[in-house]
Amino acid sequence: MLNGRQKGAATIPAGPVEDCLPFLREQSAAVDRSARNKRPWLLWELHNPWSRSACVADSWKFLELCQSPGLLSLITPFIGGDIILFDSQLSPGLHEAGPSEPSWQNDRLRCPARPLQGLVVRIPFAPPADGRAQFIFKPDRSGNQAIEYRVGHIICHSMDLNYRVAAAIERPGPPWEYVIRYFPATSRYLRDPAAKPHRQLTERHPLLNYARMPLWLVQGEDKAGNDFVAGFQAKAGRWIGRPDPPAPAESG
Repeated sequence: MLNGRQKGAATIPAGPVEDCLPFLREQSAAVDRSARNKRPWLLWELHNPWSRSACVADSWKFLELCQSPGLLSLITPFIGGDIILFDSQLSPGLHEAGPSEPSWQNDRLRCPARPLQGLVVRIPFAPPADGRAQFIFKPDRSGNQAIEYRVGHIICHSMDLNYRVAAAIERPGPPWEYVIRYFPATSRYLRDPAAKPHRQLTERHPLLNYARMPLWLVQGEDKAGNDFVAGFQAKAGRWIGRPDPPAPAESG
């Protein structure tokens, strides 16, 4: 059985979240229309109502999906009962995999929490354009394994897993996979922007600030003293232009 301390992947029926698939297809089309104009950050933090993607996506409903009891009941066997949500996205550019063999990927860096025991949840909501797709992973040195992407099933895998997505896609199309990232509340999220993981993340994803990413305790208890305040402080509104002069002080 896959859990937060093992490298591996599993596919399970997505019955409790199947009602959300039409919503994901609708939102994918809306976000894709905006993201085509060189705005890749619109694909990220879709569950965060304070993110830049919230201007084109229904972030509150994405958040509702990410913390829905049905979805959490599916992933609890893999990650445990104390769960923190911190990241989600529509997978961009899967057509770039094309018919050739893509390079290996790893989400280890994308979870700056210690100890690292995160879980990635992949929800395919539409068949990929032009054909089938496979999630190929390498749990150890014994060889590669593959899981077929199927609408109506979700793929769960450990954060520290080497994988690639092989898709028979020859032309660009809208995103067809929603990815959510969690970690157990027994781990502590690093907030220091000078920490090595955040320096590496800034180099790889300069448009995203993982150090300030807000956290949601979606189930259980926080057992590692995590900071749930950072990321939620919206800047106070102010007028643009010359401020009014201060009123003269009263004498006497």
